[in-house]
Amino acid sequence: MKLLIDVGNTAVKYALEHEGHISPVKGNNIEWHKLTAIICSQVGKGTGLQWVESRASEFGLVLEQAQVSASRAGVTCAYPTFQNLGIDRWLAVLAAHDLYPEQDVIVIDSGTATTVDVVTAEGKHLGGWIVPGIDLMISSITARAERVFCDDNTPFASEFAENTSEAVKNGALAATLGLVHRAKQLLSNESALVLCAGGYGELIKNHIESAVFDDLLVFKGLSVWWKNPQ
Repeated sequence: MKLLIDVGNTAVKYALEHEGHISPVKGNNIEWHKLTAIICSQVGKGTGLQWVESRASEFGLVLEQAQVSASRAGVTCAYPTFQNLGIDRWLAVLAAHDLYPEQDVIVIDSGTATTVDVVTAEGKHLGGWIVPGIDLMISSITARAERVFCDDNTPFASEFAENTSEAVKNGALAATLGLVHRAKQLLSNESALVLCAGGYGELIKNHIESAVFDDLLVFKGLSVWWKNPQ
C-alpha cells in the first residue's frame, strides 16, 4: 500500500493506493504499518509534512519527492528547462496520457491558479498556460475597482450578465473556458478530450461538452510517476 501526498498552494491532501485503487484518506486514518512507499507532490511549502517524515522514519520509510524530468512514462516535457515546470502540472500530464493514451488531451486544473497543459496522443507535452484562478480573478477586480462588487450567493453561469455580481462571476468563468477553446484552436482538434481537475474542475466540466472531471488526477499522476522510473 502506498501513501500519496499532494501539497498544493492552500491545502495538503492524502490518498492511499492499494492494488491499483486510489482513495482519499485523512491524515489521522493512515495505517502506517501497511505502507510500502510514500510519494509526494509538493507545490506549496509543505511545512505541515514534518509529522509525516517523523512517522515514516518509525516504520523505516522515506518520503519520496516526485520530480519533473525531460521524459517519463512515455511523455516528453515541452519545457527545455524542465525543472521549471510545476510538479503538479507534470503529474497531471502523466496521468492524462496514461488514462487516455490514444487521444490529444487538454488538462485544465483550476484552484488557486488555473493551469492548462496539452499532451498529444503521441505523448508529446506541448506546454500550456498559467492564469489566476477563478477566486483570484474575482478578488483582484473587486479589490482594485471601487464600484465593482460580487457576492457569494450569485451562481456562476456561461451567459451575459445583467448585474455586477453576475458580470464578475460569469466573466471569470468565461475567461477560464476561453483557455480551453483557444487550446483546441492551437491543436487544430476540436474533439480533443478536456480533462478537468481542481476545486473548480467540476464547474468547468459542466460547461464543456464531453469534458471529464477527475478529482484524483494528481494522485494518479504520482502513481504513474512512481511505477515508471523512465
